[in-house]
Amino acid sequence: MSARTKFAARTMVIGAVAAASAIAASATAAAATPVPLSPIYTIGHGAPSGPGICAGSIDATAYADTPSEYGTNSVSLITHFFSLTPICLIEGTLTWHNLDTGATGTKGWALSGHDGPGAPTAVYFTPGAGKVDIQITTTTPNIPSRGQFTAT
Repeated sequence: MSARTKFAARTMVIGAVAAASAIAASATAAAATPVPLSPIYTIGHGAPSGPGICAGSIDATAYADTPSEYGTNSVSLITHFFSLTPICLIEGTLTWHNLDTGATGTKGWALSGHDGPGAPTAVYFTPGAGKVDIQITTTTPNIPSRGQFTAT
């Protein structure tokens, strides 16, 4: 192989690696970055027609740029509950305030306390672009989740 051919081959390899790196970097930048919020500590209840109580925590994580038909941003809720009843129901509200635009809103949600880490519940909402303050509460006694993230 001549020196000129070797130089051309090296130049092509270096160019390909640089292009692949740039594409990977832009794909990573476009991916949704999870923002952990404080957990919710609460109790839940059994079926409406029967007794039962459950207790535990819900991990909350905010995601920006998660386009869906339900909204462009979301919060994932993952339960960690224990109970003696086969049914554990929890309902609540996600309240948001866009600190940059002043817009506010609420979104109701419901889940089973026995879904666990393998079956998170997503709450989608559209607060508009900017820094957003979030509070998540339940309809039963609770210590709410709070946090902020930058919405798209």
